[in-house]
Amino acid sequence: MVARGCQPDVHTYTTIINGLCKIGETAAAAGLFKKMGEAGCQPDVVTYSTIIDSLCKDRRVNEALYIFSYMKAKGISPNIFTYNSLIQGLCNFSRWREASAMLNEMMSLNIMPNIVTFSLLINIFCKEGNVFEAQGVLKTMTEMGVEPNVVTYSSLMNGYSLQAEVVEARKLFDVMITKGCKPDVFSYNILINGYCKTKRIGEAKQLFNEMIHQGLTPDIVSYNTLIDGLCQLGRLTEAHDLFKNMLTNGNLPDLCTYSILLDGFCKQGYLAKAFRLFRAMQSTYLKPNMVMYNILIDAMCKSGNLKEARKLFSELFVQGLQPNVQIYTTIINGLCKEGLLDEALEAFRNMEEDGCPPNEFSYNVIIRGFLHHKDESRAVQLIGEMREKGFVADAGTTA
Repeated sequence: MVARGCQPDVHTYTTIINGLCKIGETAAAAGLFKKMGEAGCQPDVVTYSTIIDSLCKDRRVNEALYIFSYMKAKGISPNIFTYNSLIQGLCNFSRWREASAMLNEMMSLNIMPNIVTFSLLINIFCKEGNVFEAQGVLKTMTEMGVEPNVVTYSSLMNGYSLQAEVVEARKLFDVMITKGCKPDVFSYNILINGYCKTKRIGEAKQLFNEMIHQGLTPDIVSYNTLIDGLCQLGRLTEAHDLFKNMLTNGNLPDLCTYSILLDGFCKQGYLAKAFRLFRAMQSTYLKPNMVMYNILIDAMCKSGNLKEARKLFSELFVQGLQPNVQIYTTIINGLCKEGLLDEALEAFRNMEEDGCPPNEFSYNVIIRGFLHHKDESRAVQLIGEMREKGFVADAGTTA
């Protein structure tokens, strides 16, 4: 286009900048933004706002604020989209005072908050645990004639659920339906999670079925939340049935799903079932992670099956996984309980060599192991090491 002598205008530049931002090429967009000015084509509020929004989403909020100041210096007035982007960007870094100042500046320019602004504020207050303030924002927006949408209601419901106030969350859910605002999967998931956390699993299951009845398809979060709720109550048969139902309906489980079930089986002592599930998962597209190995190794050690625990520990390296402090400490604890102190100390020393230095908990575990088996000399040596590193012996060790 340029080669043929057809000069791009502000709309052309903005269209391409917007496209680059949408695919995450903020640096290329910023470069084109700079060239635009050099070519004598002045950016408008849409161009500036697009760049500012992209920088905020990239967590480069200081750069966004610089562009914002430059924009105002050029005499270009920001719009609601500009302010919403900056408020969100500042809130992502908990820069509440600056976000509040931005909101006040916006309103002083007679730019009234819209549904996005209000929903954003409610979400922020809820994440900070200040549901009372969030409720105040909801009241203000309705008084200003701005009708809450499903995002607004869901954010406030989530705030109540995080405070374990599931009754209030349910009331809001019912108000949302009464107002003609249809809940989405996210809304249902929030309430299902709230019921599961308060051990009201019957209501969680009822809501799960209601969601399907309403024509909504449960997602991976819906299934994982309910499976976890059932496992926490020891209702493993139901949890496993829901897992199979999930597969039948074409919902692919993720690593979180398998970890929840593995943990549930292990805590209830069904180690054979846990192991079969683990091996079945390995035959799928999913690869086990450190969380799963730690669940199984811990369960094997606690049940006295050190042979299998060792096998799993060795398997980590075959899978290309580097053991973390938690897994090392778990296997060391298992070895100590079986009286294999030399092997435990060898594993303890390997931690440092593998770039995974032992922490305070690791020291306490191995020292207690030596003391339990009356090996005071090595225990004293390790206590000295621990103190040199600035760690403190816990009550179980000093006793």
